[in-house]
Amino acid sequence: MTEPLKKIIFNGQPTIRLSQQESILSLLKEEELVKPAHDEFKKLYLADHSNSVNAGGGISFSFSFLNANKLTKKYNNLKKIQESELETPLKFFFLSKADKKTLATIKQRFSDIFPQVEDIKIAPLETKDKEMPDFLKDYPFIQIKEKGVKDWISQNRISSGMFRSLMQLSELYLCSEGTIFLIDEFENSLGINCINEITHDILASRRQLQFILTSHHPYIIDTIGFNNWKLVTRNAGIIKTHDISKFNIGKSKHSAFMQLLQLEEYQTGQEQL
Repeated sequence: MTEPLKKIIFNGQPTIRLSQQESILSLLKEEELVKPAHDEFKKLYLADHSNSVNAGGGISFSFSFLNANKLTKKYNNLKKIQESELETPLKFFFLSKADKKTLATIKQRFSDIFPQVEDIKIAPLETKDKEMPDFLKDYPFIQIKEKGVKDWISQNRISSGMFRSLMQLSELYLCSEGTIFLIDEFENSLGINCINEITHDILASRRQLQFILTSHHPYIIDTIGFNNWKLVTRNAGIIKTHDISKFNIGKSKHSAFMQLLQLEEYQTGQEQL
């Protein structure tokens, strides 16, 4: 068991005793020397889409108790929405009120991936379900309208791949400049049509964004330039990342991906000692 810190030295001087339930970076965030680092760490976005459809859609339940009109006035343009700390579905909600042009762009890209979808909205569910809790009756949920289908499809009935694609597309437009996305197993829940289009959108984005993705999927690996690859190995409890140039990838006539497949380190996931 790790022993508790006996003292913390900041700028060459010991600090008063600080809480051990919060990171030092957070505790000292108002210090001029620490604030820039704290602000940059806040731009990290760890995407977890493992249960994104059923986890309340990422919208804070406190929303139903807030003054929606007041918040709509607060987040009344794209930049304010991007720079807010709101979750992506809430950003999508305010975007629907503030910026129809960007909203239309996201909708169009989503329809390009899923041609059967003709519209998207985020609004309270039109239901007569008496068992729905009162605080959810005015709660905005993402819904899609498919061609030839009379009723809107509610968020909990949207496939995980469709919902994740919508969130990923929305994040590309609605995150703040300088955001760093950390996405493990990028291909999870995505069909081949989703993978191709979303990978393309990430590579084509002209915004100041950084993506750190892990993947085993050949399309993703082969589409992203090998100069951006890192090979991850694990030996017992030691995990390392290796610059791909170490393995002379790209130095032959074979495709970089085919060269990668032949590496024992890639096949076994272990560094050769």
